[in-house]
Amino acid sequence: MAAEQDAARRGVLNGQLKPLNSVIAEISRQYNGRVIDVETERGRKGELRYEIKLIDAQGRKHEVLVDAATGAVVAQESDWPTQPVGPAQMARYIKRLEQRFGARVSEVEFERDAQGQAVYEVKLSEKPAGQMKLLMDVSTGEVIHPPQGAAPKAAIKPMWALLESLNPRFGGLVMEVELETDHRRQPHYSVELLQPNGHKLELEVDAVTLQVLRQKVDD
Repeated sequence: MAAEQDAARRGVLNGQLKPLNSVIAEISRQYNGRVIDVETERGRKGELRYEIKLIDAQGRKHEVLVDAATGAVVAQESDWPTQPVGPAQMARYIKRLEQRFGARVSEVEFERDAQGQAVYEVKLSEKPAGQMKLLMDVSTGEVIHPPQGAAPKAAIKPMWALLESLNPRFGGLVMEVELETDHRRQPHYSVELLQPNGHKLELEVDAVTLQVLRQKVDD
């Protein structure tokens, strides 16, 4: 490394190589960024090169190889940002997704995909086909992988079908019928029937299978 640096200094002095400070200034201008590291190395033909690492205004990391004699970029490699975005930018991403898919975003989580790339995992609110999940590019907000839907949910039986299923097993006058969900988000009907003796019969019925799950008589 020291020998290459000495060679670079001699080359600059005799006019064969571009001064490093002018190369850094030009690369910073081209990429609109800040140089964070510079090293010297040799190419396959022994030519001297500057290996320059910098970060641009959008937070992207770039690594460029510059010909020390001409100042031209001979190779480059860029790393997209690995940091989450701010609230304003995320708001724009979410708005665009909701308009595109016609669903509400219910969860966003910053993570890395199988290749180590920074992404957002996004879940969209439930629709008739179930919940959707997708991966979104951190830097652009574009969808990387198409939505993955949960398995379709079994259809909830209509309330009239519920009432027909109760007859003639459970008689009485209908006081209240309500569709509810339990702690596992499983749907069920709560039914209250007034009995001839004045007591109230309370039923809990599975909203999909119409199976009676629980019954209770109150005075």
